[in-house]
Amino acid sequence: MRLRPGQYLVTILVVLSLNFFLPRMIPGNPLAQLDDPQAMPMPLSAEQRAAVMAYYGLDKPLAAQYGDYLAALARGDLGWSISYRAPVAEVLAGRLRWTLGLVGVSTVLYVALGIALGAISAWRRGSLLDTSLLTLTLGLGSFPSYVLAMLLAVVFAVKLRVLPLGGARSATLLTSAWHVQALDVARHMVLPVAALVLTGVGDVYYLTRSALVQVLGDTYITVARAKGLGEPLLVFRHALPNALLPVVSLVALRLGHMVMGAMMVEVVFAYPGMGAVIVEAGVSRDYPLLQGAFLVTMVSVLGANLLADAVYGVLDPRLRAPA
Repeated sequence: MRLRPGQYLVTILVVLSLNFFLPRMIPGNPLAQLDDPQAMPMPLSAEQRAAVMAYYGLDKPLAAQYGDYLAALARGDLGWSISYRAPVAEVLAGRLRWTLGLVGVSTVLYVALGIALGAISAWRRGSLLDTSLLTLTLGLGSFPSYVLAMLLAVVFAVKLRVLPLGGARSATLLTSAWHVQALDVARHMVLPVAALVLTGVGDVYYLTRSALVQVLGDTYITVARAKGLGEPLLVFRHALPNALLPVVSLVALRLGHMVMGAMMVEVVFAYPGMGAVIVEAGVSRDYPLLQGAFLVTMVSVLGANLLADAVYGVLDPRLRAPA
Protein backbone atom coordinates (compact mmCIF):
# COMPACT_ATOMS: atom_id res chain seq x y z
CA MET A 1 0.00 0.00 0.00
CA ARG A 2 1.33 3.44 -0.93
CA LEU A 3 1.45 6.08 1.82
CA ARG A 4 0.47 9.72 1.30
CA PRO A 5 2.58 12.62 2.68
CA GLY A 6 0.21 13.11 5.64
CA GLN A 7 0.55 9.46 6.58
CA TYR A 8 4.33 9.79 6.43
CA LEU A 9 4.20 12.73 8.83
CA VAL A 10 2.08 10.77 11.30
CA THR A 11 4.44 7.80 10.96
CA ILE A 12 7.46 10.02 11.60
CA LEU A 13 5.84 11.46 14.76
CA VAL A 14 5.13 7.95 16.05
CA VAL A 15 8.70 6.90 15.25
CA LEU A 16 10.11 9.93 17.08
CA SER A 17 8.00 9.16 20.15
CA LEU A 18 8.98 5.50 20.22
CA ASN A 19 12.57 6.52 19.62
CA PHE A 20 12.48 8.62 22.79
CA PHE A 21 10.57 6.33 25.13
CA LEU A 22 11.88 2.86 24.21
CA PRO A 23 15.53 3.44 25.27
CA ARG A 24 14.27 4.74 28.62
CA MET A 25 12.45 1.47 29.22
CA ILE A 26 15.78 -0.39 29.29
CA PRO A 27 16.65 -1.37 32.89
CA GLY A 28 19.80 0.22 34.24
CA ASN A 29 21.43 3.53 35.00
CA PRO A 30 22.54 5.76 32.12
CA LEU A 31 25.44 7.01 34.26
CA ALA A 32 26.71 3.54 35.13
CA GLN A 33 29.55 3.80 32.62
CA LEU A 34 30.66 7.18 33.94
CA ASP A 35 30.37 6.04 37.56
CA ASP A 36 32.29 2.77 37.14
CA PRO A 37 35.30 2.66 39.52
CA GLN A 38 37.10 0.29 37.10
CA ALA A 39 36.65 2.67 34.17
CA MET A 40 37.51 5.95 35.91
CA PRO A 41 40.11 7.05 38.42
CA MET A 42 37.39 7.44 41.06
CA PRO A 43 33.58 7.17 41.27
CA LEU A 44 31.47 10.28 40.84
CA SER A 45 30.60 12.18 43.98
CA ALA A 46 27.00 13.14 44.72
CA GLU A 47 27.64 16.67 43.49
CA GLN A 48 29.34 15.45 40.31
CA ARG A 49 26.50 13.01 39.66
CA ALA A 50 23.92 15.78 40.06
CA ALA A 51 25.90 18.03 37.71
CA VAL A 52 26.12 15.31 35.04
CA MET A 53 22.40 14.50 35.39
CA ALA A 54 21.57 18.20 34.95
CA TYR A 55 23.96 18.52 31.98
CA TYR A 56 22.23 15.70 30.09
CA GLY A 57 18.76 16.75 31.26
CA LEU A 58 18.18 13.46 33.08
CA ASP A 59 17.05 15.24 36.24
CA LYS A 60 13.97 16.67 34.51
CA PRO A 61 10.53 15.03 34.37
CA LEU A 62 10.03 12.69 31.42
CA ALA A 63 7.61 15.08 29.70
CA ALA A 64 10.16 17.91 29.90
CA GLN A 65 12.88 15.62 28.51
CA TYR A 66 10.58 14.71 25.62
CA GLY A 67 9.96 18.40 24.85
CA ASP A 68 13.70 19.13 24.93
CA TYR A 69 14.27 16.13 22.64
CA LEU A 70 11.80 17.40 20.01
CA ALA A 71 13.15 20.95 20.25
CA ALA A 72 16.72 19.72 19.75
CA LEU A 73 15.68 17.66 16.72
CA ALA A 74 14.02 20.74 15.22
CA ARG A 75 17.42 22.46 15.47
CA GLY A 76 19.16 19.45 13.89
CA ASP A 77 20.84 18.54 17.19
CA LEU A 78 21.01 14.80 17.92
CA GLY A 79 22.57 15.36 21.34
CA TRP A 80 25.81 14.49 23.07
CA SER A 81 26.90 10.88 23.52
CA ILE A 82 27.43 9.96 27.18
CA SER A 83 29.78 7.06 26.49
CA TYR A 84 31.78 8.58 23.60
CA ARG A 85 31.81 12.12 25.06
CA ALA A 86 31.25 13.49 21.56
CA PRO A 87 28.34 14.78 19.44
CA VAL A 88 26.02 11.95 18.43
CA ALA A 89 26.02 13.19 14.83
CA GLU A 90 29.81 12.83 14.61
CA VAL A 91 29.75 9.33 16.13
CA LEU A 92 27.02 8.16 13.76
CA ALA A 93 28.60 9.77 10.71
CA GLY A 94 31.69 7.63 11.15
CA ARG A 95 29.61 4.45 11.49
CA LEU A 96 26.81 5.11 9.03
CA ARG A 97 29.03 5.02 5.96
CA TRP A 98 29.96 1.40 6.64
CA THR A 99 26.34 0.31 7.13
CA LEU A 100 25.18 2.21 4.05
CA GLY A 101 27.88 0.56 1.98
CA LEU A 102 26.99 -2.87 3.31
CA VAL A 103 23.23 -2.44 2.83
CA GLY A 104 23.61 -0.72 -0.55
CA VAL A 105 25.84 -3.37 -2.09
CA SER A 106 23.77 -6.20 -0.60
CA THR A 107 20.48 -4.72 -1.82
CA VAL A 108 21.70 -4.21 -5.38
CA LEU A 109 23.11 -7.75 -5.53
CA TYR A 110 20.18 -9.62 -3.99
CA VAL A 111 17.62 -7.73 -6.08
CA ALA A 112 19.53 -8.28 -9.33
CA LEU A 113 20.20 -11.93 -8.50
CA GLY A 114 16.62 -12.55 -7.38
CA ILE A 115 15.15 -11.02 -10.54
CA ALA A 116 17.55 -12.93 -12.80
CA LEU A 117 16.96 -16.28 -11.09
CA GLY A 118 13.20 -15.69 -10.90
CA ALA A 119 13.04 -14.91 -14.62
CA ILE A 120 15.08 -17.99 -15.51
CA SER A 121 12.94 -20.16 -13.25
CA ALA A 122 9.70 -18.84 -14.74
CA TRP A 123 11.07 -19.36 -18.24
CA ARG A 124 12.03 -22.96 -17.40
CA ARG A 125 9.17 -23.64 -14.97
CA GLY A 126 8.62 -27.28 -14.21
CA SER A 127 12.17 -28.24 -15.23
CA LEU A 128 14.94 -29.61 -13.05
CA LEU A 129 16.55 -26.16 -13.00
CA ASP A 130 13.34 -24.59 -11.73
CA THR A 131 12.98 -27.20 -8.98
CA SER A 132 16.62 -26.83 -7.96
CA LEU A 133 16.37 -23.07 -7.70
CA LEU A 134 13.19 -23.32 -5.64
CA THR A 135 14.81 -25.77 -3.23
CA LEU A 136 18.04 -23.77 -2.94
CA THR A 137 16.40 -20.41 -2.27
CA LEU A 138 13.98 -21.99 0.20
CA GLY A 139 16.87 -23.54 2.10
CA LEU A 140 18.92 -20.36 2.19
CA GLY A 141 15.93 -18.24 3.18
CA SER A 142 15.29 -20.43 6.22
CA PHE A 143 18.55 -19.23 7.82
CA PRO A 144 18.59 -16.03 9.86
CA SER A 145 21.26 -13.75 8.41
CA TYR A 146 23.42 -13.84 11.53
CA VAL A 147 23.38 -17.67 11.63
CA LEU A 148 24.49 -17.92 8.02
CA ALA A 149 27.09 -15.23 8.77
CA MET A 150 28.59 -17.41 11.51
CA LEU A 151 28.64 -20.44 9.22
CA LEU A 152 30.37 -18.47 6.48
CA ALA A 153 32.89 -17.14 8.98
CA VAL A 154 33.72 -20.64 10.22
CA VAL A 155 34.12 -22.07 6.71
CA PHE A 156 35.87 -19.29 4.79
CA ALA A 157 37.68 -17.38 7.54
CA VAL A 158 38.54 -20.03 10.14
CA LYS A 159 38.83 -23.27 8.15
CA LEU A 160 39.90 -22.16 4.67
CA ARG A 161 41.43 -18.82 5.74
CA VAL A 162 40.74 -17.22 2.38
CA LEU A 163 38.83 -14.20 3.73
CA PRO A 164 39.16 -11.92 6.78
CA LEU A 165 37.32 -12.98 9.91
CA GLY A 166 36.15 -9.54 10.98
CA GLY A 167 36.50 -5.78 10.81
CA ALA A 168 36.19 -3.50 7.80
CA ARG A 169 39.84 -3.01 6.91
CA SER A 170 43.34 -4.13 7.86
CA ALA A 171 45.32 -1.84 10.16
CA THR A 172 48.54 -2.73 8.34
CA LEU A 173 47.22 -1.33 5.04
CA LEU A 174 45.95 2.07 6.23
CA THR A 175 48.90 3.86 4.63
CA SER A 176 48.90 1.84 1.40
CA ALA A 177 47.85 3.06 -2.04
CA TRP A 178 44.15 3.76 -2.53
CA HIS A 179 43.54 0.75 -4.77
CA VAL A 180 45.17 -1.56 -2.20
CA GLN A 181 42.93 -0.14 0.53
CA ALA A 182 39.86 -0.44 -1.71
CA LEU A 183 40.62 -4.09 -2.39
CA ASP A 184 41.14 -4.68 1.32
CA VAL A 185 37.77 -3.10 2.16
CA ALA A 186 36.10 -5.22 -0.54
CA ARG A 187 37.65 -8.43 0.88
CA HIS A 188 36.35 -7.59 4.35
CA MET A 189 32.90 -6.93 2.88
CA VAL A 190 32.58 -10.26 1.03
CA LEU A 191 31.33 -12.42 3.90
CA PRO A 192 28.85 -9.90 5.40
CA VAL A 193 27.44 -9.14 1.95
CA ALA A 194 27.21 -12.86 1.11
CA ALA A 195 25.24 -13.53 4.30
CA LEU A 196 22.75 -10.76 3.53
CA VAL A 197 22.40 -11.60 -0.17
CA LEU A 198 21.93 -15.34 0.31
CA THR A 199 19.26 -14.90 3.00
CA GLY A 200 17.44 -12.11 1.13
CA VAL A 201 17.42 -13.33 -2.46
CA GLY A 202 14.60 -15.84 -1.92
CA ASP A 203 11.75 -13.32 -1.53
CA VAL A 204 12.66 -11.42 -4.69
CA TYR A 205 13.11 -14.72 -6.54
CA TYR A 206 9.69 -16.08 -5.50
CA LEU A 207 7.84 -12.85 -6.31
CA THR A 208 9.57 -12.40 -9.66
CA ARG A 209 8.89 -16.01 -10.65
CA SER A 210 5.22 -15.82 -9.60
CA ALA A 211 4.59 -12.45 -11.28
CA LEU A 212 6.37 -13.46 -14.46
CA VAL A 213 4.50 -16.76 -14.75
CA GLN A 214 1.26 -14.78 -14.53
CA VAL A 215 2.38 -12.21 -17.11
CA LEU A 216 3.49 -14.96 -19.50
CA GLY A 217 -0.11 -16.16 -19.54
CA ASP A 218 -1.50 -12.79 -20.67
CA THR A 219 -3.07 -12.38 -24.09
CA TYR A 220 -0.47 -10.01 -25.54
CA ILE A 221 2.29 -12.50 -24.71
CA THR A 222 0.34 -15.27 -26.43
CA VAL A 223 -0.10 -13.08 -29.52
CA ALA A 224 3.60 -12.17 -29.56
CA ARG A 225 4.55 -15.84 -29.24
CA ALA A 226 2.19 -16.73 -32.11
CA LYS A 227 3.95 -14.13 -34.29
CA GLY A 228 7.17 -16.06 -33.82
CA LEU A 229 8.95 -13.81 -31.30
CA GLY A 230 11.85 -15.65 -29.68
CA GLU A 231 11.25 -16.97 -26.17
CA PRO A 232 14.25 -15.26 -24.47
CA LEU A 233 13.34 -11.89 -26.02
CA LEU A 234 9.70 -12.45 -25.09
CA VAL A 235 10.54 -13.21 -21.47
CA PHE A 236 13.29 -10.71 -20.68
CA ARG A 237 12.27 -7.73 -22.85
CA HIS A 238 8.48 -7.79 -22.94
CA ALA A 239 7.22 -9.80 -19.98
CA LEU A 240 9.80 -9.07 -17.27
CA PRO A 241 9.37 -5.24 -17.10
CA ASN A 242 5.64 -5.71 -16.47
CA ALA A 243 6.39 -8.18 -13.66
CA LEU A 244 8.70 -5.84 -11.75
CA LEU A 245 6.05 -3.61 -10.14
CA PRO A 246 5.46 -5.84 -7.08
CA VAL A 247 9.21 -6.34 -6.75
CA VAL A 248 9.69 -2.59 -6.20
CA SER A 249 7.19 -2.65 -3.33
CA LEU A 250 8.80 -5.75 -1.87
CA VAL A 251 12.28 -4.22 -1.88
CA ALA A 252 10.99 -1.10 -0.10
CA LEU A 253 9.15 -3.18 2.50
CA ARG A 254 12.19 -5.39 3.05
CA LEU A 255 14.62 -2.52 3.51
CA GLY A 256 13.93 -2.33 7.24
CA HIS A 257 14.52 -6.07 7.51
CA MET A 258 17.70 -5.70 5.49
CA VAL A 259 19.00 -2.88 7.70
CA MET A 260 18.32 -4.81 10.91
CA GLY A 261 19.83 -7.95 9.39
CA ALA A 262 22.90 -5.95 8.41
CA MET A 263 23.27 -4.69 11.97
CA MET A 264 23.19 -8.23 13.35
CA VAL A 265 25.69 -9.39 10.73
CA GLU A 266 27.92 -6.44 11.67
CA VAL A 267 28.04 -7.72 15.24
CA VAL A 268 29.08 -11.19 14.04
CA PHE A 269 31.95 -9.80 11.96
CA ALA A 270 32.85 -6.91 14.31
CA TYR A 271 32.02 -4.60 11.41
CA PRO A 272 32.22 -0.93 12.52
CA GLY A 273 28.72 0.05 11.44
CA MET A 274 25.45 1.06 13.08
CA GLY A 275 24.90 -2.39 14.55
CA ALA A 276 28.05 -2.23 16.61
CA VAL A 277 27.32 1.27 17.88
CA ILE A 278 23.76 0.30 18.88
CA VAL A 279 25.09 -2.64 20.90
CA GLU A 280 27.67 -0.41 22.57
CA ALA A 281 25.08 2.27 23.32
CA GLY A 282 22.67 -0.32 24.74
CA VAL A 283 25.28 -1.76 27.07
CA SER A 284 26.27 1.69 28.37
CA ARG A 285 22.65 2.99 28.48
CA ASP A 286 23.69 5.89 26.25
CA TYR A 287 20.23 7.34 25.58
CA PRO A 288 21.27 10.11 23.14
CA LEU A 289 23.34 7.71 21.03
CA LEU A 290 20.58 5.06 21.01
CA GLN A 291 18.02 7.68 20.01
CA GLY A 292 20.24 9.01 17.25
CA ALA A 293 21.04 5.55 15.88
CA PHE A 294 17.40 4.44 15.87
CA LEU A 295 16.29 7.74 14.38
CA VAL A 296 18.76 7.55 11.49
CA THR A 297 17.75 3.94 10.84
CA MET A 298 14.01 4.59 10.84
CA VAL A 299 14.24 7.75 8.75
CA SER A 300 16.34 5.84 6.21
CA VAL A 301 13.66 3.15 5.98
CA LEU A 302 10.87 5.71 5.60
CA GLY A 303 12.89 7.56 2.97
CA ALA A 304 13.38 4.33 1.03
CA ASN A 305 9.62 3.70 1.11
CA LEU A 306 8.95 7.22 -0.13
CA LEU A 307 11.44 6.68 -2.96
CA ALA A 308 9.77 3.37 -3.79
CA ASP A 309 6.43 5.15 -4.07
CA ALA A 310 7.95 7.57 -6.57
CA VAL A 311 9.55 4.79 -8.59
CA TYR A 312 6.30 2.81 -8.50
CA GLY A 313 4.49 5.81 -9.98
CA VAL A 314 7.03 6.05 -12.79
CA LEU A 315 6.72 2.35 -13.62
CA ASP A 316 2.91 2.39 -13.44
CA PRO A 317 1.47 5.67 -14.84
CA ARG A 318 -2.02 4.68 -13.62
CA LEU A 319 -0.91 5.55 -10.07
CA ARG A 320 -0.20 9.18 -10.98
CA ALA A 321 -3.86 10.02 -11.29
CA PRO A 322 -5.45 11.30 -8.04
CA ALA A 323 -7.66 8.80 -6.25
